[in-house]
Amino acid sequence: MPRTEDAAKAREPPPLLEFRPVLANQDALVLIVGYAAAIWGSIGLRQWIVVFLTFCAADQAGVPAQAWTILVIGALISFLGVPAGLLGNELSIRHGLRNIATLIFLLSMLMGGLFGFAAALPYTTVLWLSVVTGFVVQGNFSNLTSGVLAVAVPRHRGATIGVYSCVGFAAGFLGTLLFGVTLDKFGGTSQLAAWIVSFGTCGLACMAGAAATIFLSRDVWQRRR
Repeated sequence: MPRTEDAAKAREPPPLLEFRPVLANQDALVLIVGYAAAIWGSIGLRQWIVVFLTFCAADQAGVPAQAWTILVIGALISFLGVPAGLLGNELSIRHGLRNIATLIFLLSMLMGGLFGFAAALPYTTVLWLSVVTGFVVQGNFSNLTSGVLAVAVPRHRGATIGVYSCVGFAAGFLGTLLFGVTLDKFGGTSQLAAWIVSFGTCGLACMAGAAATIFLSRDVWQRRR
């Protein structure tokens, strides 16, 4: 009789909103935090680059050709998310997710977090630097996603990805909101200091991501030689 009861319990579907097993998985939790940091850390370049380049261009922004250049750069940065993610994933497979994700977060912290200072550089330099920085800050999108699929318990994989995605979207919302509020708080879009501090919030998110990925218990996807 006890065996029959145990078998019946084993066949019972898990509760619909059971997230405790997800949060109990240390590696999955680390990657969820890392993904939130990756989304938040890229907000400045993905969502605010057109406004920032308009500020950098100053009196040139009213020229039609200049306006088109700004829009093209903004679109290009968004499109770069695909090749950047693929490259980050391939490097993670070769050298380990923990190593590559932490390295990308540190580079993003430096390049993205300090990007506000780029406004003091020549405008052409700002354009090229925005493309390079936009590529770097999006390098952790695919590798973290493939990593969380690898570490998730098969029985709770759906819930794990659900939490992973929801936390990422929430970070995107909060990061964009904080960036805008910070801009207003420090003088608006016409003030260099406001841009420096706002991009600094993205740098702090990347620093949190680097701190989180260090705690991965193993290098997911690393190829053994």
